[in-house]
Amino acid sequence: MKGDLVVDEDLVIEGTYDGTISARDTVTVRKTAHISGSVTASRVQFEDGTNLENTVLSGRISMTGS
Repeated sequence: MKGDLVVDEDLVIEGTYDGTISARDTVTVRKTAHISGSVTASRVQFEDGTNLENTVLSGRISMTGS
């Protein structure tokens, strides 16, 4: 998927995304995800093995084990 995404609730990313993500609540990034762009949220949570390319993050960041 490509583009700008703005959501008012929790968001889970599992596939490929190229663009800007802005969420009011939590963005959870699964290890199957590949993100290129920026993620802004109150909280961003990543599974181990997540692939980030040229990504800018803002918010409270955490990692989870598999």
